[in-house]
Amino acid sequence: MDGPRPFGHGPQLALAVVTAAVLLPASLQSVRVSGVSAPWLFALTASLLALHGCVATARRWAIPSFTIGVAGCAALLAAPDIDGVTDFSEASRYSPILLPSVLCFFALVYAVSAHTAPPWPSIALGVGLTGSLLTLARLWEFTAAPIEAWAWWLLLSTTAFGGTTAAWALGRYRVTRAAWTSQLAEQAAAGERRRIAREMHDVVAHSLAVMVSHAEAGRLVVPNSPERATEILTTIADAGREALTEMRGLLGVLRDDAAPTEPQPGLVDVPALVERVRASGVVVELSMDDRLRVTPAVGLTVYRVVQEALTNVTRHGGRRPRARVDLSTVGPEIIARVTNTGTFTASTGSGKGLIGMRERVDAVGGTLSAGPTGDGWAVEVRVPC
Repeated sequence: MDGPRPFGHGPQLALAVVTAAVLLPASLQSVRVSGVSAPWLFALTASLLALHGCVATARRWAIPSFTIGVAGCAALLAAPDIDGVTDFSEASRYSPILLPSVLCFFALVYAVSAHTAPPWPSIALGVGLTGSLLTLARLWEFTAAPIEAWAWWLLLSTTAFGGTTAAWALGRYRVTRAAWTSQLAEQAAAGERRRIAREMHDVVAHSLAVMVSHAEAGRLVVPNSPERATEILTTIADAGREALTEMRGLLGVLRDDAAPTEPQPGLVDVPALVERVRASGVVVELSMDDRLRVTPAVGLTVYRVVQEALTNVTRHGGRRPRARVDLSTVGPEIIARVTNTGTFTASTGSGKGLIGMRERVDAVGGTLSAGPTGDGWAVEVRVPC
């Protein structure tokens, strides 16, 4: 496993190298021939090297790097004017704050703005703007600019204030964008959790309802008809195996297994579903158009809605539940209607089944209605084919 980097990330180190290669030679050469005293020569050289070094460490240690950078800029601001004669140009004496390496300060402002928590970004902005104002005050009497005075002051103020503000704003944009991206990822993860919760609810609730129904029936039937024990236990085992198979498929998705999982159920599996519910003692009538053709997503949605509705009939349909399942098409829609014509008993559940059905139907652009009828309960779904 990679350990912590001593200075920072690769791009930050690359930025430090580029700025040092482009800005540092001219700055050091200007200081070398500046004509200042030895202490100031040492202080200016150290300040320039510190500024470039802080660019390399700003990603990892933003606040200490910014603090050292501010101290370096303060030294440049307080230093006496240096001789403008260098290997690159000739000019009058000027403040060291005009040396090219001072541009590194903008990178330090960005680092604090992008990589630290409040209130440090605001503090960095305040310090940067204050430094810009002090820079303008320090250069107030500078008259050796090679352009018109008004253009010089416009250029200087725009560079100082605009550069500081732009570096800070760019850092805040990075933070905002990262937060937005993280929120999108969290929403996607929450949606996936809801999807898995729906699948687990549908699989577990239906299978357990069938198993409990058979177990209760077996408790009453087996003493009088021992020969039916094998049939009842086989049905319970089959329901358990089906639940385990679907649960393994869901867990495989969670683990991102490479091994293929069982295909998701669809409309063609509705008759088998009805047969399993009939075996649990519920009288179920099925009316289904054999010519129905839908997408896998719609087929899975209709299957799960029918499964949940029949599970509720098994659990809440009273002592002699009866149900009817109708699957048909009307125009561009497929209509699935499950009615309970037995005695409906009030549910004490959490309502997660109905919520899950609505979420499934909404996901494929359909509508769901559920509620009591004159002699029971009805669930109707309309989804595009």
